[in-house]
Amino acid sequence: MNVKFEKFLATVERYLKPLPTSERVDIVKEIKGSILEMEQGDLSEEEILKRLGEPKDLAKAYLGDLMAEESGFSFTRVLTVCAFYSVAGLSGMFVIPVLGIVAPVFIVTGVLSVLCMAVKLTDYIFHLGLPYMENIGMFSINGVSVMNPFGEFFAALVIGAVLCFLGQGAWKLLKFYCIKVGKTKKDLSI
Repeated sequence: MNVKFEKFLATVERYLKPLPTSERVDIVKEIKGSILEMEQGDLSEEEILKRLGEPKDLAKAYLGDLMAEESGFSFTRVLTVCAFYSVAGLSGMFVIPVLGIVAPVFIVTGVLSVLCMAVKLTDYIFHLGLPYMENIGMFSINGVSVMNPFGEFFAALVIGAVLCFLGQGAWKLLKFYCIKVGKTKKDLSI
């Protein structure tokens, strides 16, 4: 059996994921037997692949046959679908809004904290006398800065980098969550 046929069989098996492993193995063995029979019948590789058709269509045909063979209603399937939508719905009500808000807020706050401290440091170095600069500070007690502007600027750089990193992490987590929920939903549907 050559590489193209192995790849074809692997693709068919991937489309048969909703089925139990034993049924998938049986179906792939059956298709493999058909391929071997056609090879012995002196058909070319292209002719065999043409007769088999697209892997997705072949898998759907098997899935359709198995669905038609089932005489009735699958209580386990209904429970699985209900459980998925319950968990995805409840977690989605919290996970998506929280991560959707936290990610950009952390990133914007990280950038703005550095910008504010850069303006304060510039005002301090060039004695510009910009209004309200004495009110901007990261470390203050009763409105009076405890650190000099250089220390506050470097602290703002560190804190800003951490906030941006956390914001990016929250964004990646949100994307991962949405992809996983979508993939699970797709795996549940036939």
